[in-house]
Amino acid sequence: MPACSDDAQEGPGGSTGEGGGGSTGEGGGAGGFTVTGPITGETAPEGAVVAVVWIVSSSSPDYGFNFGEGSLSGATFTVGFGSAPPREALNSNGVGMGFVLLLAPGTQMPGGEIDADVLDTALLGVSSRHVIVWRDDSGQGFDWSGSFPAGFGCGKCVTAPPGEGFDSYEPVDCSEVEVQVTSDPDSLEFCNWT
Repeated sequence: MPACSDDAQEGPGGSTGEGGGGSTGEGGGAGGFTVTGPITGETAPEGAVVAVVWIVSSSSPDYGFNFGEGSLSGATFTVGFGSAPPREALNSNGVGMGFVLLLAPGTQMPGGEIDADVLDTALLGVSSRHVIVWRDDSGQGFDWSGSFPAGFGCGKCVTAPPGEGFDSYEPVDCSEVEVQVTSDPDSLEFCNWT
């Protein structure tokens, strides 16, 4: 999964749980938030498991945190959140980075911190260029995260020019969040955001 630690961009923060939301890309908080988007690439197997893993790079080591409910219908996924992400799913700067994953049928994904070995054996696809963002407006955030609304939103990777450091994200309508399915997950190009 993407991320490497760079604590220089991070500060205090946590989730506010304020506001409401939908999948329009306008943001929202604990009032419920749903994202529906396309599955591209190879065909997803019937019964594949949909999960949202929030990457936390402000700890050492980095870890993933499973939070959100997901389902699959043909070539479309849906994920939903009934509340703000728990503090453990957020980076210390108040920003949460949720990647939509498609996992092999039968994969057990309990809520909370995940075992990376599960991903190594079960990963079928991921939103490698898109992310669900949670932004706590009282946190320091990343250089780019101020363009996102407080609460939930969705972003698309903006590749940094050569030699200019980390990639960033820009807000997009949540219907643009795309999960790429491939038999070779190593071939996916991830956004290098930290």
